[in-house]
Amino acid sequence: MLLIDKIAYESKLRDVSPVAKSICYLLLLVYMFALPPIFQMIGIIVIGIATIYTAQISVRRYLKWLLVPLPFLLVSFITIILTISNSKSELIFSAHLFGRYIGANEASLMMGYKLFFRSFGCLACTYFYSMSVPFNQILLVLRKCHLPSYLIEITMLMYRFIFILLDEMLLIHQSQNIRFGYQTLRTSYQSLGLLFRVLFVQSMARYKQMMIALEMKFFNGDFPLD
Repeated sequence: MLLIDKIAYESKLRDVSPVAKSICYLLLLVYMFALPPIFQMIGIIVIGIATIYTAQISVRRYLKWLLVPLPFLLVSFITIILTISNSKSELIFSAHLFGRYIGANEASLMMGYKLFFRSFGCLACTYFYSMSVPFNQILLVLRKCHLPSYLIEITMLMYRFIFILLDEMLLIHQSQNIRFGYQTLRTSYQSLGLLFRVLFVQSMARYKQMMIALEMKFFNGDFPLD
């Protein structure tokens, strides 16, 4: 079981209706999209405190998880604020390159500023939801939304195979570490290539084992979700 799933099953909100939590999640997303950055900052702080309290995790761990997607947000922020212009006067700061000026103006900075806090706020909302709603409750919410059963089954199978892949990857990586497979850059590349190759073979073997187990239980193509 992934750590985030363990936290969700032990959350103080685990017994709250999953539909109510899903509606609350959607309302929080609307809040992050609709209001200006100052209110988004307040929302991020409040949601963070609520997540730490209900999920019973440390502040350090929560901040560490928040920082994981930060490089992607920064890349998006830089991409948005940079603009190309023929006139230096239009830009707050700029660099001359190939006969043009690359920099940022007031409009691009404001757009990047708003997008950064909006994305960060939505991320905080998603963490709050994922740490308070176990996966089986998510499936029930999808069913109550009257989504096609095959779509729900695909979601469940994908979730299951995430565990299969992670389990196999950790076992292979641990065995390679014991054999000093990541001591140098060359051996690291070799071990990584071997890991992907063995991971594919082992995953297919685990898939066949799962299908055999389902057939032994008279699986007819439908997964009971009640």
